[in-house]
Amino acid sequence: MATTADYGLGQFEFPRGWFMIGPATDATKSPSAIRYFGKDLVLYRGESGTPYVVDAYCPHMGAHLAKNTTSYIVRDGEQVEGESIRCPFHGWKFGADGACNHIPYSDFVPKAAKLRTYPVVERAGILWLWHDEEGLEPDYALPDFGGHFGEPPRDFRQIS
Repeated sequence: MATTADYGLGQFEFPRGWFMIGPATDATKSPSAIRYFGKDLVLYRGESGTPYVVDAYCPHMGAHLAKNTTSYIVRDGEQVEGESIRCPFHGWKFGADGACNHIPYSDFVPKAAKLRTYPVVERAGILWLWHDEEGLEPDYALPDFGGHFGEPPRDFRQIS
């Protein structure tokens, strides 16, 4: 994949902006490993239906949050609670903002225990991720594609 350096477009490897990362059906309550912009990431859908993308590795001991085949702490299918995701190694729970909000065996939660989160929008049956090398929030909204997608078909027999 070509980077911005290949085109002489600046110091960062990848441009900033909205990027299509897959069909909306890819985001489920079961976290999945994805890789974009040279980073291991995790995609999951919270109980509200909102899709989330976070860094893949727990800041505690580096466990991959989507690979949970040998854990006895967090069982498969139980990694997502509400809008939060649990680490399979020690059960640390990270909220939608990436901050750790629960450690099962401790009342103390370190402020540094935080995952990087990425803005995600679901539109036209597609998941779109905002990427910015500096971690800045989107400075423009994802276009609505002229309203052509995501609207239920109009039934012309029902005239109001």
